[in-house]
Amino acid sequence: MATFFIDYEQLVLKAYERMRVDNTLPHGLKYLAPAKLKKACVMRCKKEVNKRDEKIIREFCGDPDESKNCQAIIQRYDTDKFRPLVNYLKGETESTDPKNIELLAWLIDFPGRPWERGKSYPDSPNVDPPLSDSDQVAGEAGTGVNSPANPVTNESDTPTGIMGFSGIPTESQGLTKKDGRDAKTEETDNQIKKGRSTKRLAATVALSLVLATGGAWLWKDKFAGPDYRGGCMYWSEDHYKPIACDQKIPNVMIIALDTVKLKNFRKITRPDTITYLAIGKVWYSKNANKIEFYTSGGEHPVIYGRRLKPITQYIINTYILSGMITNSN
Repeated sequence: MATFFIDYEQLVLKAYERMRVDNTLPHGLKYLAPAKLKKACVMRCKKEVNKRDEKIIREFCGDPDESKNCQAIIQRYDTDKFRPLVNYLKGETESTDPKNIELLAWLIDFPGRPWERGKSYPDSPNVDPPLSDSDQVAGEAGTGVNSPANPVTNESDTPTGIMGFSGIPTESQGLTKKDGRDAKTEETDNQIKKGRSTKRLAATVALSLVLATGGAWLWKDKFAGPDYRGGCMYWSEDHYKPIACDQKIPNVMIIALDTVKLKNFRKITRPDTITYLAIGKVWYSKNANKIEFYTSGGEHPVIYGRRLKPITQYIINTYILSGMITNSN
């Protein structure tokens, strides 16, 4: 899908967290410290660096001098300038400069970097692509060219039509008439029957569509409830509630109805139940001394313009396992 930068940022962070869990991060990202992060950048520069990555490095360091190579630029750059990215990855700050996100994308080799307006990025960039037809193992059941699912059909195995099933020789075998009806009449009758079958099939499909559509509307009216047709929703304590768009509630922001969020987006009221298995499935927001956890990502339900961040091992260790949670509930 085409993404805004905030969506691109979430994808980069998700890929970073996946590598953290899989223990495949560069050394400087495993042990977050400005000096180690700088060293990781220097080591990364020793590999092949293309033009797009050079742009990321020069923008991060603010050094447009193209006569210097990647390694020289990083080595001369102030170590303390890597601290904002370190603080962000530790969850100590809510946001960071886009150039820090691009540097992270370069360090973890995020595909498609850097971000471009309107460009599409994969939701799971580090997942191996599925096998194509050419990758399938010969002879594997159900996948090979000559498997039972794709049997080879010989010309002798193929029925020759209605007359072939009846055992009566065809015109090519020398017989042109049977019981006063010649082959041309037989062909005409077959075309008529085929036309009638096509019309019956079209009528059946049309009737099925009408019944299916009517059934869907009936289900919606019967089970979805009148509130789902209101077109809007609002946040109530720990979940969204549907509401009519023309209805007003004091000091409450009413937004367009999103049935996915309405059913699945929840604030986690028992954060002490969160474990490392929540990584990739839980998001959080930290404001002053309060931290909140949610079942989905996106925009904060109450604080306009604030985006939720994917939970990390650091957040779990610091605010959940150590008992430091100060929740707003």
